[in-house]
Amino acid sequence: MAYDPSGLQNVIPGMSNTDNRLWILNTTDAIATVNTSNYISDGVKRGMSQGDTVLVKVRASLPRGAVSAQYLAWVKDVGTGADTFGVDITDGTVIDATDTD
Repeated sequence: MAYDPSGLQNVIPGMSNTDNRLWILNTTDAIATVNTSNYISDGVKRGMSQGDTVLVKVRASLPRGAVSAQYLAWVKDVGTGADTFGVDITDGTVIDATDTD
């Protein structure tokens, strides 16, 4: 699949000129695809900055399919892609889904 801009939401806008924003990315793509440079090809246009936190939710379908995995990542680089509007996020740390009950 490809990046779907409707899956990216800024849930905590932070203060201007800071990297204190929190984004949620709902996607059907695997984290190995999502953390590829310029996957989020409009991040700069949307207001993403280096250091912003990104919660990635891998879903069976968009917009609200079952969640199969979650990762915590952050924006490593901005200005990727030929048009310089993309971002690159870190590999992401898995949020464990252990449920022992």
